[in-house]
Amino acid sequence: MSEMTWTTENLDMVAQSRKVTPKRLLPARISREDLIARAEKAIDSMRGEFASWIQEEAEDLTTALTAWLEIPTDAERTDDLFRRAHDLKGQAPTLGYPIVGRIATSLCELLGCQQVDAAELIILTKSHVGAIKAAVRDEVRDETNETAAALASELEAAVNTLYAKLN
Repeated sequence: MSEMTWTTENLDMVAQSRKVTPKRLLPARISREDLIARAEKAIDSMRGEFASWIQEEAEDLTTALTAWLEIPTDAERTDDLFRRAHDLKGQAPTLGYPIVGRIATSLCELLGCQQVDAAELIILTKSHVGAIKAAVRDEVRDETNETAAALASELEAAVNTLYAKLN
């Protein structure tokens, strides 16, 4: 059996032979506007479940925090805590809790810090998770709640200060 030497020309030829081009493009059966309207309607129909979903996410974050606090240096536990915070960062605004998303964003930034004093990291992490739990429990959804907005700002400032000390 002979051995083939792959050249750019060979690769181009293989790539071209595998292209699938439809003989004719089918027109869209549903307009973009209708698709968006359907998606919004589907989201509206699920809004009643959003409160329980955000509560579950906050509980998962709390469980991850508890496990992480046992061994804060464990990479796997840190990754799990980060993933839970990251999920909240993305999902909270969709679920109607943008303030939770803001705090979770700050928590993600905190957990991304390298070479941080362990005691400071633990205190700030617990503060972030506590703020998220309180916001969900009390159904504080956005910055119109002055206390929640101030708390989010303080947590963000603490993380920024931590980063400034490291640099």
